[in-house]
Amino acid sequence: MAADPEPVTAESLSAAADPTRRIPPADADDIEKMAEAAAKILEIAVKAAIEPEQRKVLRKWNLGEVAELLRVSRKTLERGIDEGKLPGGERNATRRRLFTLEEIHKIQEILGLLPWRAASDPPVTIAVANFKGGVSKTSTAIHLGQYFALRGYRTLMIDVDAQGSLTTLFGLRPDADVEMEQTLAPWLRGPGLSEPNPEWTGTLATAIRPTYWHGLDLIGANLHLYGAEFALASRQNTEPNMRFYRVLSDGIATVSDRYDVIILDTPPSLSFLTTNAIFAASGIVMPVPPALMDFASSVSFFQLLTELVRTTDLNEAAPKRFDFLGLLISKYEANNPNHVAIHDWLRAAFAKRVLVNTMSLTTILKIGADIKTAYEIERYEGDRRTLARAIEYLNGVNGEIEAVVRAQWPSKAAMDSKTARIRGGRA
Repeated sequence: MAADPEPVTAESLSAAADPTRRIPPADADDIEKMAEAAAKILEIAVKAAIEPEQRKVLRKWNLGEVAELLRVSRKTLERGIDEGKLPGGERNATRRRLFTLEEIHKIQEILGLLPWRAASDPPVTIAVANFKGGVSKTSTAIHLGQYFALRGYRTLMIDVDAQGSLTTLFGLRPDADVEMEQTLAPWLRGPGLSEPNPEWTGTLATAIRPTYWHGLDLIGANLHLYGAEFALASRQNTEPNMRFYRVLSDGIATVSDRYDVIILDTPPSLSFLTTNAIFAASGIVMPVPPALMDFASSVSFFQLLTELVRTTDLNEAAPKRFDFLGLLISKYEANNPNHVAIHDWLRAAFAKRVLVNTMSLTTILKIGADIKTAYEIERYEGDRRTLARAIEYLNGVNGEIEAVVRAQWPSKAAMDSKTARIRGGRA
């Protein structure tokens, strides 16, 4: 067993910063110590972020925020509360009513405002994908999932990346708080042929865990997914008629009837797992920062995506068709000439495939040590207008994706079209 890692101190940091000190070599034992040290730091960081409850707890919303969220008048809510027909929330020290997300969803249910798809409508699976790292993929995914949950949709998020970044944002340590059975690993490994897989349950339902966001469930990730990657390759060679790229799609089919929207956070590389996520998706959202290298990577992404889809089409009865494939310009600064130029190139190259709304580069959207997303911030230390602008950017992007999702549901598409025409007439 490796010795306990050295504690991180000011002296050790100072020594590490010494320019005359060369970077030392490393063998397996050294790397194991580094892994243990990193795990300890992550444990400290997560504990510091979620003190004193030792778990993440979602904020509450005041009556005005609930009225805005549900798009009903405050007077309607107050009348329903006074008549005892609607949940009244709780009063804080200043006598303001505060509501949990579960109470908000209950109000939606009572008022007939839950946006769930009809049973005849297909659930929508969205892969947030880009083969390049550092493009705000996980940030885009978690804010999108939280937006759908906040609006009242039944939402499942699946972390398909062995690094578990999405899982960590839910206040979970991938190596300590997530068991293998709570990841995709048992499903990806399959039931086994010569040696049965004891973790195989025949459904992804056993991997799902509820989160502190009411209506938002999670299948987490950790390093067990890395081994599952090799298992997929082995199954392809040993199981008759096995098509490795559709394993996740088949798994999602075992639970999709209970959700409206399923969001996949994918690895920043082309792998068996990414291929599975892309094949399982009915729509793709690709974050692209307005930087030259990121613009160039979009070329590779679409070239590889073309090759992937054409390969799977050779083995499927019908060709793969995504209901939507959209580019999201992320990390955008409107006062940066380079960003503006590449923004214009992207729109010229991909036209309607580029989302109308962009995701601004703002400190609010840079998830910090408190691992809170913008939707989770209740009190902001700086200018409140900064938070309001960030929420405006998020709601613009996510609302646009919501409209695309609802367009896939016949029960909602006609109604939304009629509503849009009425609003347009009033304008």
